[in-house]
Amino acid sequence: LELVERGELDLCFVMLPIGEGPFETLELMSDPHVLVLPADSPLARRRRTPTLREVAALPLIGFRQCRSLHQVETRFRDAGLEPRVVFRSDDNGTIQGLVAAGMGAALVPLLSVEPGQEGVAVLGLADIPPRLIGVAWHRDRYRSPAARAFVERAQSVCALIEGELTTAAAAA
Repeated sequence: LELVERGELDLCFVMLPIGEGPFETLELMSDPHVLVLPADSPLARRRRTPTLREVAALPLIGFRQCRSLHQVETRFRDAGLEPRVVFRSDDNGTIQGLVAAGMGAALVPLLSVEPGQEGVAVLGLADIPPRLIGVAWHRDRYRSPAARAFVERAQSVCALIEGELTTAAAAA
């Protein structure tokens, strides 16, 4: 957003909502949070979605720097729970690999999950709000036809991805 504000970028992808600034935004898609568990976890074999209390009791592997992570942890604290994070990494493969190795579970946005990885199960969660992904541009600057076309293409691609995510989350 700093680069958009300075005029070095025409637009950028953002997690909504954004802070104050001279920006206009457009929501592109919703990315649900999921629980990634070792495939042999008892929670993975149940028919019902784990509660926040059950998730908070798990050893969690998560991101170090991710705005959505802070929103998720705030959701736990608002419910009077403290998530038990045992390891943090900003590498999706590391997080999923540690889960597959049985080191813990991960609470992550579905887009960060590598589909089809062996040794893990992915469960949808009802109590965690989704991450909202959007695009932002400077409201006082001219948007070129190329920038407008990019936003339109991003909308159509994200609609397809969101449909796939909804199907995947329902199956999880």
